[in-house]
Amino acid sequence: MSASTNTLPVAAHHCPQCGGLNGCAPAQAGSFNTPCWCQAQPIDAAARARVPVALRGQACICQRCGTKT
Repeated sequence: MSASTNTLPVAAHHCPQCGGLNGCAPAQAGSFNTPCWCQAQPIDAAARARVPVALRGQACICQRCGTKT
């Protein structure tokens, strides 16, 4: 998810690909100042492409889905 200085993370706690918990620490905390796994590990481009169009920018994918190719 991208951050804007005037917005808070979307409180969507489920991965749009597998439906499991996505582990998005900023969404759980309500602040982009909270570190998250996705800041330390690159998310596979193919994984990003698998996110349904309607959910892009609305829900974070989980680490398992974001790092499998």
